[in-house]
Amino acid sequence: MNRKNLNDRAVSEVFGVMLMLTITLIVACIVATFVCGFSFDAKKDAISANIVASDLYMDESDESCAYILFDHLSGDPVDLNAIRVSLGIRSSAKMTTCIRNVDHPTGLDEAGNSLTCYIANYGEDSSKITVGDRFVLYADGIDNNGIFWMRENTSEKFSAPMNDYITYQIIDTRSNRPISTGSIPVSHTG
Repeated sequence: MNRKNLNDRAVSEVFGVMLMLTITLIVACIVATFVCGFSFDAKKDAISANIVASDLYMDESDESCAYILFDHLSGDPVDLNAIRVSLGIRSSAKMTTCIRNVDHPTGLDEAGNSLTCYIANYGEDSSKITVGDRFVLYADGIDNNGIFWMRENTSEKFSAPMNDYITYQIIDTRSNRPISTGSIPVSHTG
């Protein structure tokens, strides 16, 4: 009788292949997690809030004071210096502009003073709004066509004509995600 020796090397080769596959899968999962945008940074969390445009004010007698009034109905507090408002016109998808507080306005406020920022808390000096607060998005003025925005040192003018709708999207600049969207009709109220 001839007795064969069992080879134990096959077991260690299978174990080695399984170990290499496991390590490869773990590394692939870690890379995929970071490539797909997973972050441990709390500042990148998107703000969740319900903000709606409640009024558009245009003073016909002054033609320099105009603004959209927004109400914070529910959700997280919002820092007005950390948002941008993307504006469009319902009748023309090509006509858009983005307004931020770092932009330099050319218009006037209700008291006739030059604007220092486009987005301001309505009634308070704080730049942070919470549920129940209101804020305004000032325009640079009113002309024969309607309401317009024209930042300082630019020739570009965004105009929203009468009897049309201004569409808006409020975007958190830290996460680059939308907070709220909607539209408001353009008509004289003042």
